Amino acid sequence: MTLKLKLFTRMVNHLDTKMHFDAVAFFTNQPQRACARLVVATISMALVFGAMSPASEAVEVAAFGNVVDVNAPGWEFVGEQSDEFDTDKVDTDKWNIDTKDFGVWSWEPNNVVQKDGSMHLKLLQHDHQRGNQKLHYTSGMARNEKTSTYGYFEARLKGCSRYPGACPSFWLYSIGPQNRYQAKDGQVVGYSEIDIVELQQSEFDFDAKKHFPVNRIDCNLHTTLIQDGKRVWARPGNRPDICANHFDSAWDPREDYHVYAVENTPNEIVWYIDGKEVARKPNLYWHLPMHVTLSLGLRYPFVGYENGERVAVADKTTGDGFPTHMSVDYVRVWTKPKQNAPSNNWTKAQYLAKEKAKWDANGWPWNQDKVESNFAEVDANQDNIASGKERQDWFKKRAAPK
Repeated sequence: MTLKLKLFTRMVNHLDTKMHFDAVAFFTNQPQRACARLVVATISMALVFGAMSPASEAVEVAAFGNVVDVNAPGWEFVGEQSDEFDTDKVDTDKWNIDTKDFGVWSWEPNNVVQKDGSMHLKLLQHDHQRGNQKLHYTSGMARNEKTSTYGYFEARLKGCSRYPGACPSFWLYSIGPQNRYQAKDGQVVGYSEIDIVELQQSEFDFDAKKHFPVNRIDCNLHTTLIQDGKRVWARPGNRPDICANHFDSAWDPREDYHVYAVENTPNEIVWYIDGKEVARKPNLYWHLPMHVTLSLGLRYPFVGYENGERVAVADKTTGDGFPTHMSVDYVRVWTKPKQNAPSNNWTKAQYLAKEKAKWDANGWPWNQDKVESNFAEVDANQDNIASGKERQDWFKKRAAPK
């Protein structure tokens, strides 16, 4: 299905509320009401097939529900990170479907296919060996090759039939230690992840002593902070104040497509479902370049935890309900290229202030002479500025084996 046909179908099925009610106010009986709907549909058709003809690029695609005015000045539609999935072949110039494995299942490129205007990510029961691990499932993941930080990210997707045991996800995450930076509160940030949506996780509700139902939808954050040279995770479990959000839907996410979105700005992160805001958090540590990602992960009862790490639960392995798949109708991304990121270059006074905040937060006795000495080492070109690159090089030098 082409973008024009998708847009027309959506216009007919979700007629603009204001236009529809204005038409009903004008027409007073049932046949005329039907006529009003036809008028609006005709207008919609004209917009799609007329103004959006190949000769015109002026008609813009709006964010679902107009929750963000992405057609306002400053916004740019990012075609390289967007996809309508209208072909029968995955665009591997845009999507990496052969990603590095992590977790207690394996990503296989054959588990990502396109058909009938959607991308489908499949999860299969398949015993296999990966290194020294015996694993029991393979799944699909599609990660966009480009990165963005601030913008509006939207996808229309449908959950998978298997429940519990699988988690359809639409998310953003950073890759590589080269992205390390120091946040406003002095914390050194090594990783940024924004879960736009995670469906059907069936996580354990410790208050109710049972697993959450299928309509519990998670919209969480994850990050790592570098403390004493070590990565310290901040997750929904240990830092719910800054990382955890959830939404209990009135519908089953397995049964139909819904629109999930997030807007990431320098100051806050806002989540939307079907054009309505469902969560909001201050943006403390999510300022790194991130990849748009779709994946179908393995979950309880096939995954357990030992010492805080995920492990495969071999005795729960079953083929019942597999293969299963999630479906993605589209991914659309808009960014604000001129939106200011936190400055990555610090004067000596800024460096001292940020270090002081970090030392205080960790309960360390303040040693200004030591920190000034560190600044002199960091400032390799002696311009009295500790740039992001200089700080990164200094961290690498300190962490290198001696």
